[in-house]
Amino acid sequence: MNVKMWGLLLAGTIVEAISIVLMVSFGFGFLKPDPASFDFVPGVMDYVGISLSIIGLGLIMAGGYLK
Repeated sequence: MNVKMWGLLLAGTIVEAISIVLMVSFGFGFLKPDPASFDFVPGVMDYVGISLSIIGLGLIMAGGYLK
């Protein structure tokens, strides 16, 4: 078993799961019935979720490369 490969893959999947939770929790804000909830303005949660997603995918790709 390649510890480098599995370490990167597992770390990447954990980071991806955190980014998905952040993006989904932010998306629940659009379920409010008021008309102002449809005004999409990127905020801190968007940028954090997207950056975590990119980092997680990079870790997964690095783990796949070491296979």
